[in-house]
Amino acid sequence: MNYPVIEFPWLGNGMMIALIATIHVIVSHGIAIGVTALMVSLEYRGLKTKNEQLIGVARRLSKWVLIITTTVGAMTGVGIWFVTSVIQPDSIGSLLRIFFWAWFAEWIVFITEVVLLIIYYYTWDTWKGEKRKIHNRIGMVLGVFGWLTAMIITGILSAKLTPGKWTETLSFWNAFLNPTYVPSLAFRTFIAVLLAVSLISLPLRIMIKDAKLRKEVFKVFSVWNAITIPGILISGIWYLLSIPDEAADLIIWATGMPEDLFTILHIVGLALFLIFAFWMAVKPEKVPVILTFAIFITSMAFIGEFEGIRESVRKPYVIYNYMYANGVAAQDLDKYKEEGYLAHSAASPIKEVTADNQLEAGRELYKGQCITCHTVDGWRTKRAFADRLDGWDEEGLAGYIATLHETRPFMPPFAGTDEEREALAAYLIKVSNEGIDTDLTQASAEADNK
Repeated sequence: MNYPVIEFPWLGNGMMIALIATIHVIVSHGIAIGVTALMVSLEYRGLKTKNEQLIGVARRLSKWVLIITTTVGAMTGVGIWFVTSVIQPDSIGSLLRIFFWAWFAEWIVFITEVVLLIIYYYTWDTWKGEKRKIHNRIGMVLGVFGWLTAMIITGILSAKLTPGKWTETLSFWNAFLNPTYVPSLAFRTFIAVLLAVSLISLPLRIMIKDAKLRKEVFKVFSVWNAITIPGILISGIWYLLSIPDEAADLIIWATGMPEDLFTILHIVGLALFLIFAFWMAVKPEKVPVILTFAIFITSMAFIGEFEGIRESVRKPYVIYNYMYANGVAAQDLDKYKEEGYLAHSAASPIKEVTADNQLEAGRELYKGQCITCHTVDGWRTKRAFADRLDGWDEEGLAGYIATLHETRPFMPPFAGTDEEREALAAYLIKVSNEGIDTDLTQASAEADNK
């Protein structure tokens, strides 16, 4: 714990990251990449068939692409930076050192994307005649730049699960072009377009009353469905075959579902998408509202699940084989066990455990090694100590902490001395059984301010 930490007590730090990240993925993938591709395709089809109504649909979509990407997209992008910086500063610091120039390039690409989007939106009325083709080509370039942002970010995100030879060479290119980079990028590309179809089919189905126009819109969407659904299945299998076996074993666990329920729900979800794609291809003007609603809900559930799984299967690491989920570097584990975690914690005012400060030391250890994933109390009972530790005593918990990484392989090993382990157990038992001790919290806050 080299930096001060912040806690979201009821929601949980991990859930705070997941919520912001899920919203951002919906916008950055579903809107900026997917809806942009659909929008430009509708304009292209409208120009080719001289269908002004179809072009009008593309124009209306461009308004919402501009509004959503420059507000929700931009704010959640910054929000991810902010929340991960205060919750997992060691992890973000490591990634910045590895990928500084990649992130710099991504910012340049994003700025260019915004400029192109502004040009695209504000030239609908001014570019007439042959310039309408140029306008459509600007949209195509816009789509490419939207995809380029994902191309760069995917290299960073996939490296967290499969850093490959980077742990040995510390080479930027070994980290960026890691074993899951290409399958992950392919999977995300197809997901972006299918997510876009799922997102906007419902409002378009409700708003477009003209059956002929609705037919033209959904015919374009059906072409994209025919490409993306097989693409998702192929790239998804490729991705699963590329990740570590230990990560693959955690997929169902990460959802919190029994295996049978997981299987049934995903078969039903796939069947819904296949029915949706078939219906859109055969009778695009008569796609049922209830089906578009079901697809909308299913896609939202899937993207939330996907983000949760992507984060969870890395455990016990946040950067595989390099840094544990609590920010402890794997290479420092033995040093902390011998010399103490608190002695090397820059943000902790307590450097060693004594009889007088055991609970305060335990709180610092909780902040440094538990708070990323756990809460004392909260809505996720599986991660709330008040529920998990019901009936435990200090001695039993201290012994369990010593071997928790063996009994629960997704948990990082405790990094600290026996005295620190006992202090953590004492603190967790106290706050779990008695609630937060206000005197202890105040004492810790005063120590932080010194």
